[in-house]
Amino acid sequence: MVKYLIPFVFLVLLSSALMLSQTSCVAQKNGGKTLLKGVVAPFDVQDIRARLGRTDKRSFTCPEAPVPVVKMLFNSVYDKSSENSSVVDPEEKARYLRETENISMLETGLSKYANRYVMAQNPNPQVAQCVVDWINIWAMHDGLLGESNRMGEFVRKWALSSISLAYLQVQDEPSLSEEDKAIVRFWIRRLAERVVADFSTLPKISSRNNNHMYWAGWGVACASVVLDDRELLNWGIEAARIGIRQVQNDGTLPLELSRGPKAFMYHQYAAIPLMMTAALAKKNGVDLFDENDEALRRLGQVIIRNIADQGYFEELTGEKQNLERAVTTSNLTWLEPYYAFYHDPAAEEWLEKFRPVKHSRVGGNATNLYGPGEKEGD
Repeated sequence: MVKYLIPFVFLVLLSSALMLSQTSCVAQKNGGKTLLKGVVAPFDVQDIRARLGRTDKRSFTCPEAPVPVVKMLFNSVYDKSSENSSVVDPEEKARYLRETENISMLETGLSKYANRYVMAQNPNPQVAQCVVDWINIWAMHDGLLGESNRMGEFVRKWALSSISLAYLQVQDEPSLSEEDKAIVRFWIRRLAERVVADFSTLPKISSRNNNHMYWAGWGVACASVVLDDRELLNWGIEAARIGIRQVQNDGTLPLELSRGPKAFMYHQYAAIPLMMTAALAKKNGVDLFDENDEALRRLGQVIIRNIADQGYFEELTGEKQNLERAVTTSNLTWLEPYYAFYHDPAAEEWLEKFRPVKHSRVGGNATNLYGPGEKEGD
């Protein structure tokens, strides 16, 4: 594992500053109404473990962390001549995958180990420590915080959700030191503030209004739970509202329709952060599911109706839909919070076929974290 030294004075000052800035997550009565203080997590680790946990008899050795990536200068995978960013350039895609490989390894590794910790009736402290160690190695090297271009901004906001949600799953492990946890929180705050800064500029460009904005909002909202920061949560909620306000009567999103042959896939991809943020907002007293005349219900319905046959999207775009990565266990993770709220039988049918649905950027196994949990033998 990458070695690093942490000055003792730095740790003391950092830990003290963060603990002083933390607000108490309690409820108060005001005129008969309960007002939430602090930010409620999107899932309850203790409840999940009580309902679904199994004895974990496997040994565990923490693997070496991926080498931190600092500079966020990446290319798009799409052909530069593609006006609606719908044609992938194989060479550019291969280059992008090489350059972001360590970030992908960080995200998938963190969610894998965090999920293992949550699902164990006898949680292994070494697993939780491994998650924190990986995060802290990247934190102490200013991972993801270097010079960036537009694509680098996108990658950073995706990673923020994976990192924050992994930490939320292990943060209550008693053996974790306050010093280690302080470093995690400090880095997550820096990342969240950078994402807010990135997506608060150039408000009229597409990425400040399409799925990229919703993912930025989800990442910042996840960080808000780690940091118990209502201001960050509110920013994430407002980012989701940008998408919710755009949902048309038929459930489609105009900016995702503009992606031509990838319109259906990008509706799925936009639905993930929108549904996840709505579920988190609901737990914190804000009902996004009801806004714009239940826009998220319409969005979910139009996607579900077209999973088997994308004829409607082909009619709207005039192009045959490219289904690469469109109907997968990761792109269908939005179905868990959607079904939990709307109880749509059509959603349940697809969940029964694809569960467990998993995506590192929603914390890993969404069926366990947001749904009823995996069946025995899954």
